[in-house]
Amino acid sequence: MTDYLQIDHQNIAYTQAGSPTNPPVLFLHGIMSHRGVWTRTIETLQQDFHCIAIDHLGFGNSDKPLDGDYSIAKQAERALKVADHFGFDKFIVIGHSMGGQIATYLASNLAPERVSKLVSVDGVVTGELSRWVQNFTRKTVNAAHHIPALYSTSLAITKISKAYAWFVFSPWFFNIRRLPYDLWELDRKMAFNIEIAHSTPKAWDSLNATDLTPSLKNITAPTLVIFGEQDGTVPVAQAHVFKKQMPAAQLVLIENCGHFPMYEEFDKYIKPLEKFLKQ
Repeated sequence: MTDYLQIDHQNIAYTQAGSPTNPPVLFLHGIMSHRGVWTRTIETLQQDFHCIAIDHLGFGNSDKPLDGDYSIAKQAERALKVADHFGFDKFIVIGHSMGGQIATYLASNLAPERVSKLVSVDGVVTGELSRWVQNFTRKTVNAAHHIPALYSTSLAITKISKAYAWFVFSPWFFNIRRLPYDLWELDRKMAFNIEIAHSTPKAWDSLNATDLTPSLKNITAPTLVIFGEQDGTVPVAQAHVFKKQMPAAQLVLIENCGHFPMYEEFDKYIKPLEKFLKQ
């Protein structure tokens, strides 16, 4: 079910689960993604936590204004306003990929005193992405900004050619052919949504330009970093940057796993996550 709230006069889509009397958790997705990546995670955690997963402005089912500010800093501000809307004085924040970068910004620069725990799942730290993603995907995104039909055309091709989808999305998974194709159908649809043609390049510019390494020392919340060791999107070296700057942070590396451990290695991902959140 999709609900909406108004943040800065824009509609932000969200999913809510669990009792409001439970500890609050705010879930933040990555670039060209959507809140649905957290579905199975929320199903597991909702008995013990009040879960809110949002679509960032410019993505998923949220508004996508042409003149929107899609910077990491602004997305973090909106996430904090979502927490304000629900009356969360302190809350857990869990982010994936760009969402991990936004969550880390929130916990280090924006409101360290309000984050009770931080979880970064294959999250961006330095602003660097893998060479393949930066050279191929980024250039394709830039071209699609001028020719938005590339999105709808690519989506149509994925419906008739698994090989094409496997090639385009290969940086997402360690073994892309092992996953049921239907499992990540919605993710392909959201990544190739023609409506994100203008928001994605702006978000990507900010992602690349935001190096949080110097700010990690500002984080006061207990922190867990989960990373697929074979992540083809965000280099696993960034997990070690996090650990080097924050020796107290817990680091979980998952073997034979790419950028989406919540899809590829759910059990190896959810067990340390649950343990950390319940500590």
